[in-house]
Amino acid sequence: MAGLWQKYLVLRRDGTVPPWPYLVLGARDPAVPIAIWTLAAKARELGMDPQYCRELHELAEKFDAYRLQHGDSDPDAPQHRTDDPGTVSRLSER
Repeated sequence: MAGLWQKYLVLRRDGTVPPWPYLVLGARDPAVPIAIWTLAAKARELGMDPQYCRELHELAEKFDAYRLQHGDSDPDAPQHRTDDPGTVSRLSER
């Protein structure tokens, strides 16, 4: 596996790469809806905006629906695409 933390490049709307660690979660990963529900529960426990918590619940439901339609993925499978050198070079920016 190429490395969980180096699999995706996230760009903010201004085109910059966030300087903090991040994790991209895919809708076809069967573990992700549970992770989102857990995030929503913790956010609620911390007193975060109820709308934010509701939107997390809605996102988990969308992920479930997508996975039911398109099937599970294999997020822990070995790399199966050829890296783009320009994109990979940007991963080192973070």
